[in-house]
Amino acid sequence: MKRNIYLTGLLLTVASLLSSCGEDRTHEYIEKTEEDQWIANQMKDVYLYYQEIPELKSENYFYPVDEFFPMLLASHDRYSYLEMKEESRTRSYLQPVTYGMDVVVSNDPTGTTTHQTARVLLVLPGSPAEQAGIKRGDCITAINGKNVSSSNADLLTTGSGVSLTLSTPMTDPTTGNIVWMPETREVTLPAAVAMENNPFFVQKVIERNGRKIGYLVYNEFMRGRDDNNTDDVAYMQQMLSVFQQFRQAGVNDFILDLRYNQGGYVTSAQELGSLLAPSSALGQEFAHFEFNDKRQDLNYALNLDPQYSSYNLNLGRLFIISGLYTASASEMMINCLRPYMEVNLIGVTTTGKNVAMTRIDSPYDFVIYPVTSTVYNAKGESDYASGFEPRYVINELSYFPWYDLGDERELLLANTLEWVEGNIPPNAENTGSTEEPETPEEPENPEEPENPENPDTSTDEGTSPTRFTRALTPGYSTWQKKHLPAAILTE
Repeated sequence: MKRNIYLTGLLLTVASLLSSCGEDRTHEYIEKTEEDQWIANQMKDVYLYYQEIPELKSENYFYPVDEFFPMLLASHDRYSYLEMKEESRTRSYLQPVTYGMDVVVSNDPTGTTTHQTARVLLVLPGSPAEQAGIKRGDCITAINGKNVSSSNADLLTTGSGVSLTLSTPMTDPTTGNIVWMPETREVTLPAAVAMENNPFFVQKVIERNGRKIGYLVYNEFMRGRDDNNTDDVAYMQQMLSVFQQFRQAGVNDFILDLRYNQGGYVTSAQELGSLLAPSSALGQEFAHFEFNDKRQDLNYALNLDPQYSSYNLNLGRLFIISGLYTASASEMMINCLRPYMEVNLIGVTTTGKNVAMTRIDSPYDFVIYPVTSTVYNAKGESDYASGFEPRYVINELSYFPWYDLGDERELLLANTLEWVEGNIPPNAENTGSTEEPETPEEPENPEEPENPENPDTSTDEGTSPTRFTRALTPGYSTWQKKHLPAAILTE
C-alpha cells in the first residue's frame, strides 16, 4: 500500500526552520513523524470523539506509535486501541503459545491472609494446564514459590513451564468460618504451546421436565461472512452446524452463556442474532450505527438475515448469562434482540460499551481500532453505557466450589435452569428477601435419572454452592489481557 505523507502545519514549520539553516533536512523529520501524522489524520476524520482530541505539542509527533495513539483519545474513551499487525494476525483460531488457562486475580477470598489468589476461570481441552491437572475453579496461591500478585501473574499465561501451589477453601466445622484446607497441592505446568481458540466452547441440549433447553458457551464474536479468509469460513460453518443440531433436537428454550465474551465483530453478532430471534423478525433491522457529524455518509444498518431461516430456532425468549467480561458485541446482542423477544439476564452487570470500533489497517506495521460509531437497536435505543443489570444478580467469584462449564451443577447454569422452569434462582443476591431463597426440596420418590451412569449431571449431597463472607475485588485478568472489549466494524 502506498504511504501517504501529510505535510501539516507542524512539518511546514520544521521545514522552514531547517531550510533557513542552510541544509534541507526536512525529509528526515517527515520520516520520523510520518506514522504519527497518519494516525492523527485518521482520528480527526473518523473518530467518534474527534472534537475531544487533546491539543498536542510538536514533540509528541516523534513518539513511537504505541505511545502516540493514546495521546489522541478522549478522556472517557476506554476502548480505542492500537496493535501491531503481527499481533492482529493472531486474532483467529490460533492464539500465541499459551498454558491454556484463564485466571482472574483477587484478594484472598477466605480473608485469612493479605495475599492475592488467582482463580482459574477456564481450561482449554488438551492444554498444558489440563495435562497438569488444573481445573476450573482451582485457586492458585503461589507461583514458583512466591505469593500471587498482579506483578507475577503474567507467568500464568506462557513460558517454558511454571510451578504452582493450589489451595482449596473449606468451611471450618468448629467455627463455621471459611478457611483454606491445611493441605496444598503442588503442580508443574509443561511448556506453553499454540492452542486452538474455538469460540464455541460448550454446546449441549439439556432436558428438564419435558423441555429441551439449548446451552451454548460462546466466548468471542469472531468474523463471519463478508470476510474472505479460511478461518472465517470454517467459523461460520461451525456456527451453522451447531444450530442445525439445536434445531434438530427440537430446542424450545435457550441459554446463551456470554460471561467471558468481550465482544468481536458486529457481523458475527448479526448472524447469531439471526439464528436466535423469532422467525417473524428475519429481514427486520437488527442494529444501526451512527458516526460523527462529519461522516454521516457512513451510517448504516444491519438486518436480521433471512438466509439463515433454515437454521433459525424461532425463540420467543432468551436467557443470557453475563459475567465479569461481558461487553460490547455481547451487549449489542442483548440490546438489539430486545425489540423482538424477551431477553432475560442473569449474572453480574455488563461492561457498558454501546459504541463500535472500526479496524483501520495502516500502510505501516500496525492497525488502529478507534471508536467510530454509536450502536442503536431498531427502537433507537442505546442507553446501556453503564451496562445491563441482570434481573437476578449472582457473582460467581463469590462462591465455591465451581464445576466445569456445561455441568448442570455449575452455579450460573444451575440457577438459570431454575429460572427457565419458572422458579426463583436459589442463589440470587437481589430478590429483595432478607434471606436467600432455599434450594427446592427433593421429591419423596424421585424418579431414576435418564443417565444414571453419568455422575456429572446428578446433584450430589453436599455440592450446594457456599458463598464467601467477604467481598472480592477482581484485578489482573488474563482474559482482559487478550484484547480489549470490542464491537468491531470492518474497514
